Amino acid sequence: MFLFLKLFLAHLIADFILQFEELYQLKVRSVWGHLFHVLIHGIVSLVLLFPYLKNPGIWVFVAAVVLLHLVQDFIKYTLTKKIPKNTFFYFMADQFVHLLVLSSILLFPVSAEVRGFPGHPLLDAVYRDNAFTLLLIFFILLTFAGSYTIHAFCRSYVKDSPPLYGITSYEMTYTLLERSIIGIIVLGASNGLWILLTPLVGLARLPLKRMRSRAGFLVSLLYAILLGLCFRGLL
Repeated sequence: MFLFLKLFLAHLIADFILQFEELYQLKVRSVWGHLFHVLIHGIVSLVLLFPYLKNPGIWVFVAAVVLLHLVQDFIKYTLTKKIPKNTFFYFMADQFVHLLVLSSILLFPVSAEVRGFPGHPLLDAVYRDNAFTLLLIFFILLTFAGSYTIHAFCRSYVKDSPPLYGITSYEMTYTLLERSIIGIIVLGASNGLWILLTPLVGLARLPLKRMRSRAGFLVSLLYAILLGLCFRGLL
């Protein structure tokens, strides 16, 4: 699972953290946005797989992942443009296929190797620590990936959701902080009663007119709680 986790982390970084609003808009308008996006994917993957780059197979695998990602993006954006009400289905299907493609690394012998940075003890310890990688994955799924997931869900199922619901800089910044607080409570709570108090976090939205969406908060709250409970079992 070691290499798979690194590849999945690279995917999350490139697909969500580094897919800023301007890049998203460029992807909607032009093929250059898609090419720039998959180039970022390739670079991030190679950086996180640095100890394995002497193996030519890793370069081939990353190139194949990048090419398939480009094809998937074209298909997803084309379908989403034609039938916007299916945005959430296309988004989830796209992420599921990405996951399947990345998991194919487990079919190769190199996936059983755990390499690191023997000349740099601290970096080596951090790189080899699966728990640290899982924590990063959890944080990105909770925050940036959560924003895009909730955006797709609301576009499909919440009436009158604006085209950029939840992913404008203002909304995303606020909800990143909100779900981080909820996720930390769920992940670290020793008593289940603390989880029952997490809806109180939503009170901070009341002074902010743009954030007074009951449906939006409930979807965000449920997402953070479920994700936190899932990762409690993994960490």
